This record gives sequence, structure tokens and C-alpha cells, in this order.
Amino acid sequence: MLTVEQYKLHYALTDKVTPQDEAEQVVYTLIEEFANDSNSAKYREDITKLMVGLRPSEGKLGYDDDFEAIEVKPVNYTGNGKLDGKGSFSDFTWKRHRKYLKDGVRMLVSGFNRGKLLYILDFPYSSIQERVEYVLNKKLPNGDIKGTYVRTLAFHWNHWSQGTYKVSYVRPTIGDHRKCFNKKFYNILTENHDA
Repeated sequence: MLTVEQYKLHYALTDKVTPQDEAEQVVYTLIEEFANDSNSAKYREDITKLMVGLRPSEGKLGYDDDFEAIEVKPVNYTGNGKLDGKGSFSDFTWKRHRKYLKDGVRMLVSGFNRGKLLYILDFPYSSIQERVEYVLNKKLPNGDIKGTYVRTLAFHWNHWSQGTYKVSYVRPTIGDHRKCFNKKFYNILTENHDA
């Protein structure tokens, strides 16, 4: 019998899962629902972390890792938009930005196609500093105001690709998922990794 983490990884890394029995069918059905839940990124965060040698988090206060300053930003393609190395922060402030810089936050940005892992990128938060400060200056030009936040602060490949980054994982069959990608971002992935 596999562990829950092994079942999750098998689902995320296998194009077509073939359950061995009725019990496995139930397990994979539940994983599929969880993997594609638009209100929860927990499954995708866990898979991303497991693939880079980290453990899933126990709680959700602070960073996305229980021991290190790491932010995990998984995106799940479901037919709308394109995967383009994007991620976003909710309720962002200057104070949080300064803390991320001080703590040297590590970013793990991943992309999924309907719950199947396609790629993982790894870069320092400072690589998107210019983008973050542009948005903060636009929305909070006079600094933080109590009760006021940047509701969604989004970034994509063009904001971090000029800095230091590492392509940590690319699905071996990435070409089969080309339709999910922004063309320029797809080229970044495949040029910087043997795919």
C-alpha cells in the first residue's frame, strides 16, 4: 500500500493513472478533486515542495514552509488563460514586502495541467522586487495605510526571468502540454532544461 504522499506524487507525475482496484479508484478520484479545487492550492503546494525535497507544511500561518522562508505559487491550467510562470500574492503591503526582502524569501513557482505537474521554477523573491515595488507604488504610493492592501499582486515570467532562476523540474512529456503555455514562457522552460 502506498502512502498518501506517494499517491499524490503518482497522480501528479503520471499522465494516465490506472487504479489497481476499487480502493485505489476512490483514492485517485479524491486526489483529482483535491488537485483541481480552485479554492485550495494545498495539493499543488505539497507536490511542488515534495519534488524539490521539502516536506508539506502542517499549517498555513506565515510562509509556505514550516522551517524556511519559502513562498510556493502553484498555478493550475484548466482551459482558461495560459501558463506563463505567474504567481500572485493576496493582501500585500510595504511591510510584508520589506519582510520578504529581509528574510531572503525563496520562490517556488509551479504549473499544473488539471492537477498534473508540468514545471517548477526556483528563484529569489528579490527577482520580482521591481514588479512588487511598481505595484505597491501605484496602489500604496504613500506607504501602508491601516486596513488597506494590494488585494492581488501578480507577476509572471517577464518579471523574474532577467534575474537568477533555476528550472527545477520539467515534465518529460512537456511537449504534449504545449497548448497550455504562453509561447515565450514555453521556450524559456525548454531552452533551460532538457525537455
